[in-house]
This record gives sequence, C-alpha cells and structure tokens, in this order.
Amino acid sequence: MTARYDGPVVDAHTHLWDLSMDRHPWLRPAGDFGPKGRLDRLKGKDYVLEHYLADVEGTDVVASVHVEALWDAGRSPVEETRWLETLDGGPFASRYVGAAAFGRDETEDVLREQASYERMRGIRQVVAWTPHPDRRMAPRDGILREAAWRRSAELLVELDLHLELLLYPYQADDVLALARDLPDLPIVVNHIGSPIEQDAEGVARWRASIATMAQAPNVLVKLSAAAAYPEEKSVDAMRPFVAPIVAELGADRVLWGSDFPVGTLVGWPYDRYLEAYRTILDERTADEQRAILFGTANRLYRLGL
Repeated sequence: MTARYDGPVVDAHTHLWDLSMDRHPWLRPAGDFGPKGRLDRLKGKDYVLEHYLADVEGTDVVASVHVEALWDAGRSPVEETRWLETLDGGPFASRYVGAAAFGRDETEDVLREQASYERMRGIRQVVAWTPHPDRRMAPRDGILREAAWRRSAELLVELDLHLELLLYPYQADDVLALARDLPDLPIVVNHIGSPIEQDAEGVARWRASIATMAQAPNVLVKLSAAAAYPEEKSVDAMRPFVAPIVAELGADRVLWGSDFPVGTLVGWPYDRYLEAYRTILDERTADEQRAILFGTANRLYRLGL
C-alpha cells in the first residue's frame, strides 16, 4: 500500500430532486426507469441540497457536480437548470451536467440556452441499450450512429460543453468511433460503464468495453456506482470493476463520483462509500489518488479549486 492522498475530494456525480415540483416522472409511484424495480426505493423521497450536505459532513468532499436527474421529458430540460440556479450551496452543486434531447428540431436552441448558464459544463445522454428488454434505459440500439444525434454532439464542441453518457458495454464500439470522429469533444462514461450483466460472459464483455473505449484519449470514466452491480456489497467485489479502469485509462482520465442519492441503494452511508473507493485506490500512488479524487474533476468541470 502506498501513501494515502488525504487532500480535498470532488464528488463528480450527484443528483438532487424536490418531489413537490412533480418534475421527475420516474420517481412517481407508477414511474419506471432502467432495470425493473432497481430504483423503486428512491420513490417518494426528496433529496435536496440539505440532504446532500448532511451526507458529506465530516468527509473531505469540498465540491460537487450535479448531473441531470431525468426531468420531465414533456417540459424543457432548461427548467432543471433554472431550479439549480436558485440553490445556494457554495461549491456544492456548483457545476452542472444538463439534459437535452439530441437530434430534434429544437435541440440546438436548447443546447445554446443550457450553455448560456455559467455553471453548465456538459450534457448527458442516456444511450444504455441491451438485448435484454427488462434492462434497457434507451429506446433503441445504435443511437450514437444516428446522423441527427451526431450533429447535436458536434455542436457541444462549439459550445465548450462535454458529453456524458449513461451506457452499457454494448455501446463501446460506437463510443470509440464517436470519440475518434470528434477528438476535441471530451466524452465522460458514467458509472464505470455499467456492467449490468454480472455473469462471466457479461463481465468479460464489460472488461473488453473498457479496453475499447480507453483507446480514445478523449474518453474519461467515472468511478461511480461500482458497488451497485455486483450482488455482493464489499470492497473485494468492487475492486475488479475499479482497478482495470485506472490501469487502462490512467488517473488523469478517471474521476470519482458518489451517485448519491442513487448510491444510497447500496445501503452504506456516504463516508463508508467513499472509504471503499479509497481502500481500492490505496493501491495507486498518492498523485494518482489525487487525480482521481480531485484533480481530474477539478480540471474537467473547471472548478478552479
């Protein structure tokens, strides 16, 4: 074990919602998103800034990034950004990864409006498709290859925004192709590339997907939700899904996020969740730990810390 980095930490993946606004259909009693039943325990529970600040109290976390939380698709996604602008969390929820439906007539206007907010840094797209219908998050396969979708992605370069992707290993080849076609667009893969299939074949597919995406220097990966996928909830179960990412991409292309409050579904308090990652990262040098826990996110989201 090398010396542990003991400096400040940036949480690069968090969500907030106030259910009194009724803007998150997936959190309604009959709502649904992703693998059936997987997120049901979040329903009916607010998670606002005060809840997050209570969770991080006593930790080394000094700033956080808010990632879009599936705002009502029937309304403008800029509404979520306007709501975030009303919060006063100092460095917490001080940078945004917003939403926009790509490939539509209104997409450019939405993206330009999102980019007009000083704290906006990226746009997230949910493209996670699998042959298993009960696990799909995206409506169809091959979204990243569609011409209209790609034109929206190209606009992000002009707007100085990066792209974040919620995907499954099946999208790895398409991500690599997109990254090579748009080398000036940082592409951030959420949740360790979502190894949703935990049998031997599924884990091997995930491992190959990380190696594939790592070939493009503009692809980054978040060490978020690493405890969500293995059935066993332990550091030992997480390690095979964390260590290969750092080895393939290098610390300067890896960043950490809690995914709270979704991360609460593991059943651990925030400090234990962070400590689990720290324990795995103890295998890396202190400089590498600093990059993953602080430096990469500080640079990518231009936090200026």
